[in-house]
Amino acid sequence: RIQHYFSGSKLDALKASQGQYLSVIFGAPITYTGRPLDRVHAVMSISDFEFDCFLEHAQSSLRDVGADSNSIDEAIVIMETARRDVLINRKPHDVRKTQEAASAKTVYERVGGDSGISSFVELMYEKATADVRTKSFFEKNK
Repeated sequence: RIQHYFSGSKLDALKASQGQYLSVIFGAPITYTGRPLDRVHAVMSISDFEFDCFLEHAQSSLRDVGADSNSIDEAIVIMETARRDVLINRKPHDVRKTQEAASAKTVYERVGGDSGISSFVELMYEKATADVRTKSFFEKNK
């Protein structure tokens, strides 16, 4: 969904710069020496959807390297603050184009229809009611 933004780029240099940037915003005692985010992303026309995809990959990668849930949540919230600098010339998200790219199936179809939605909702609420950060929203008489 977002790989076209990275094709043709000097990937090693990009990884090094992004690693330095992330280190700084996550609290490392170093100085970011790369270009300002708004200048780097000005010609890319990144959409909110594409930025969300990037955050999704970041979240998954943090999980894969063993970060705990609270650290992952905090990292994603911190990364979210860069949205306004990355989405300089943002383009609108075209839902129909995304569905066409996914073999013209709706999200509903791709998650398994009624049974998939039912399982998703059950699991989501199970997690939300077990999480101290969100359970109060679901408790009765609060």
